[in-house]
Amino acid sequence: MNAGAYGGDWSQILDRALVVSAGGSNWRSPDELGLEYRSSTLGRGEVVAKAEFRLAPKAPDEIKATVAELQAQRKAAQPTNKRTFGSVFKNPDHELSAGRMLEACGLRGHRIGGAQISPRHANFIENAGDARAADALALMAEARRRALEQFGVVLEHEVRFFGRLELPPAGETL
Repeated sequence: MNAGAYGGDWSQILDRALVVSAGGSNWRSPDELGLEYRSSTLGRGEVVAKAEFRLAPKAPDEIKATVAELQAQRKAAQPTNKRTFGSVFKNPDHELSAGRMLEACGLRGHRIGGAQISPRHANFIENAGDARAADALALMAEARRRALEQFGVVLEHEVRFFGRLELPPAGETL
């Protein structure tokens, strides 16, 4: 994936990455990795084992100020002191971000079992007690259903599922 936040992402500073698989390893450039918003062209079974970045030196005080500013922005906007799934849905090609769309659907604080849509940022699912994977998946399905119903947008999840977990088709609930 091409992680990004606050106007930047890894592709902007990545020089090359060593990709390994059962078939061997090779170095790839950002273009060869196909880095885009929350995606890459890495195939199944391929893993980035090493990366080289193009970085520019800065004064320690400047770095500390930038980090403090970004941490303050994140703390003000996201549930940083909660156990969460992280950012759940990719931002759609729409005037509203996924979080704003889910907020407009009335989902802030909506709860199923031990999981809830964050009251602080609607694109985060929090463990509000003893959440199970099924609770979080049910919330995700409900969020997708409401976004499709209200905005005609199919939200695509950016969290990765391991094992036999999957979401039902858009518009359906669990």
